[in-house]
Amino acid sequence: MFWSSSLETGIASIDEQHKELFNQIDILVDTSNGERIKSTLDFLDNYIVKHFTDEQRLHKEKKYPKAVEHKKYHDNYIVVFRKLKEKYIAEGPTLSNNMALNKTVLGWLKEHILVHDRAFAAYCKTL
Repeated sequence: MFWSSSLETGIASIDEQHKELFNQIDILVDTSNGERIKSTLDFLDNYIVKHFTDEQRLHKEKKYPKAVEHKKYHDNYIVVFRKLKEKYIAEGPTLSNNMALNKTVLGWLKEHILVHDRAFAAYCKTL
């Protein structure tokens, strides 16, 4: 699943970070090199936290009324991602792990962008 303009929120800083998340996930799915998998997973782990922190800072600045709810989605995503990361490191890029990554990580991220991040972007347009 590659990034496409259909996933844009209209908030440039958020969209750029989303693009990088998709790029790194694509690298992860396409690689079979164990060291590359670990380094990509480590990068994603750090980048996801940075991205969510940046997003939550924007929520606070804009006084977003759904900020607490949105943060819960972020916190849940971090937990899910870290469980998959542990499994990936332990087992490598098995068919099962690749499917879990696509369904759980990428599917969740896409839905989160299209529903929750777009709601925030719509809110920002009303200010």
